[in-house]
Amino acid sequence: MMNETTNGKINNRITIAMDDSTFKLLQELKGVSNKSQSEILRNSIQFYHKFREIFGDCKNTIVKRINTYLELLSHGEHVILDVDHYLSFLKFVEDSPNRDYFWEMNKSIGRAHAEEFSEHFQFLTVERVIERLEACNFFKIIKESPQRYTLLLGSEIQKTFIKSFLEEVLVNMGFNIEIREGVSKLKLIIINQTAKKVQINE
Repeated sequence: MMNETTNGKINNRITIAMDDSTFKLLQELKGVSNKSQSEILRNSIQFYHKFREIFGDCKNTIVKRINTYLELLSHGEHVILDVDHYLSFLKFVEDSPNRDYFWEMNKSIGRAHAEEFSEHFQFLTVERVIERLEACNFFKIIKESPQRYTLLLGSEIQKTFIKSFLEEVLVNMGFNIEIREGVSKLKLIIINQTAKKVQINE
């Protein structure tokens, strides 16, 4: 049964059915939020309506991107950095007399990422690995074929950094790949699509 809303009061009432697990979640939310179940349900419907396009398809790239952001940021291992800061750091490295030390560190970080990715089945293809890095705004992917990708960079100064890092990640995961340089882009060619467990020596 539904009634009109008058004088700003909430007069629309409905009856809904819930399975036990959903009802348990509702009770849990009541306990931690100190809100009534009606208020929780109203807020939930408003939230779902606002972001319904995201929840409409679990294969939606927006869903994947949001899940990736939550994973990256929730554990405190990543930060949000303005692109201008990022590029200024790379420019500083380029002009530094200690730049060789930085590039060795970059390779070491790439090897560490390779080891981490190799432990998770969802990253056992080149495409899944570069999609993960695309979510970090390192580049934009153009898929030309299952074996060839173009990685569009925001600036020419990123090229050495991205290429060095990506080579360490993919090669140490056991992929046989080739990366060719273009103008503000990298061409990624996959010779072997299946990752192999590689012993990474520091």
